Amino acid sequence: MKKQLDLKPKISVIIPSHNRHLVLRDVLHGLEKQDCSKYSYEVIVVDDGSTDETAEFLKQFSRQTTMNFRPVIGKCGSASASRNLGINRSKGDYILFLDADTIPEETLILRHLQHQNHFGDSKVCILGQVSMAPELNHADQARLWETEFNLEQAELIELEWWKYRTANTSIKKSLLKRLGGFNTKLLAAEDTELAYRLSQTGVRFYYDESIVATHYHPIDLENYLHKASVYGQAVGRWYQMNPELRRHLVMRYGVFAVELPLESKVKYFIRSLIVNRATLPVIVFLGKLVRRDWFMASDVLYKCAYKYRIRRAFRQSMAAATK
Repeated sequence: MKKQLDLKPKISVIIPSHNRHLVLRDVLHGLEKQDCSKYSYEVIVVDDGSTDETAEFLKQFSRQTTMNFRPVIGKCGSASASRNLGINRSKGDYILFLDADTIPEETLILRHLQHQNHFGDSKVCILGQVSMAPELNHADQARLWETEFNLEQAELIELEWWKYRTANTSIKKSLLKRLGGFNTKLLAAEDTELAYRLSQTGVRFYYDESIVATHYHPIDLENYLHKASVYGQAVGRWYQMNPELRRHLVMRYGVFAVELPLESKVKYFIRSLIVNRATLPVIVFLGKLVRRDWFMASDVLYKCAYKYRIRRAFRQSMAAATK
């Protein structure tokens, strides 16, 4: 048994994974190269029922790595459940979340630890930068815009809770345990919902763009639009769960409900006349047609389709809830 396994790590890196073994390899190699003591952190990969070569890869990696590394094999059914399992198996005082497709730069763990040590007993969550991999900046990639913040350069800037997303973030484990971790009933927006509950306990969110991970997740248009439908369903469930948040949710996700202000209702109906079930195939076709020659226009059309799918799934979720 490796010596570092007998020592209590300061921070536990938790990575949920499902059929991502090729990019997961790069994530773990990035963690092996961290510019801090290997005794200060552990890495837990929760393999959520992968059917690719993940299980065999994790066995081989466990034998070869000098990190404090533990694979956890299970059929969790979602990233939320996988993260919760990882939290329960962790030994660190802090939890650092990465995804199976977010490759860390060498100072990532050190910077998270430095910030957490600086804040001490304060209730804080530290967010780092998640940048799209440059090699994915091409016409076949449907999603380019959702992982990065458009903020003025600053080493540490406070954010509102709704800007939280899970990858490349750290927080005290005790704060997560107190709230029961992620809500496994939500298959999307579960990170934002957790951030809301954390904010209600006094947690503050800080972003440092110098803490960098690279997001390598190729996604085609079909899967991109499917993701939107999952989000719409999740927002509908969240809307039912938290009445006090309804106005915020309908404004943020652009869905329709009675809480929407009159001006926004008018804009919603105008948008519905332009982007609807009948026009969506045309919008998607045009987006594909101009993707290579007029990328910015294509991206606008893709976003219109994405937001329409959120609105439609939300309506369906709300209709199902009233039956």
